[in-house]
Amino acid sequence: MRASNVIGEIDFSGQTAIVTGGASGIGREICDTFAALGANVAVADIEQGPAEEAASELEADHGVEAIPVETDVSSYDAVTEMVETVDEAFGRIDSLVNNAGIGESKPFTETEPDLWEKIVGVCFYGTMNCTHAVLPHMIDQGDGGAIVNFASDSYKGNDPGLAVYGAAKAANVSLTRTVAHEVGDHGVRVNCLSPGTTKTPATADWIDEYEDRILESYALDRIGEPADHADAVAFLCSDAADWVTGEVLSVNGGYIRG
Repeated sequence: MRASNVIGEIDFSGQTAIVTGGASGIGREICDTFAALGANVAVADIEQGPAEEAASELEADHGVEAIPVETDVSSYDAVTEMVETVDEAFGRIDSLVNNAGIGESKPFTETEPDLWEKIVGVCFYGTMNCTHAVLPHMIDQGDGGAIVNFASDSYKGNDPGLAVYGAAKAANVSLTRTVAHEVGDHGVRVNCLSPGTTKTPATADWIDEYEDRILESYALDRIGEPADHADAVAFLCSDAADWVTGEVLSVNGGYIRG
């Protein structure tokens, strides 16, 4: 697994980050990167046990404060409770990473409304819920903040079988650009990260079976690692990106599929 390239270059000491879906995969790597850079971290995840384990490891490995918060991002009430918990624990919220997501590959004609609601509920409503709940805190702090939403290269509509997932991710792109304009006067920056295929527990079996075929679409001839996205999130939340907002950053190894 690739090591982070931003450690030692960015300092989040005294800051607080919320990472949804933070107990595993890309979210877990993002939590680790924030903690390694000095931030206190709220590991927001629908699975309490893994969130507790992740928070404990972050504290032991990096000497920061980390709390697990069991959260269903598709529920606005659950999200507002999560945000209040984080604010009470740390007194401020500097970064929000809307990483939580789910997907299922099926032709659109084989999907049903229940699946649409599940995917859109987490991938799009989850982003709206968390962003809406966090923004008043960031605005009231008076010194800004950074939000990173997650798209996917599927938002471009070039992945058959991912119509619903891709549509939800496209909605995140639109939301990002509009909200960035609305809150820029408050010093709050809102950007979007668009990952390509990445090695995580959720994709491991699929990648093992189809890796050679997948690599045909990637200019850099390797599958993404969670650290690739964690580095990009750290940049977007740091002062190095102080004049970057409303943008979509594709971290995709030069994805070239037509």
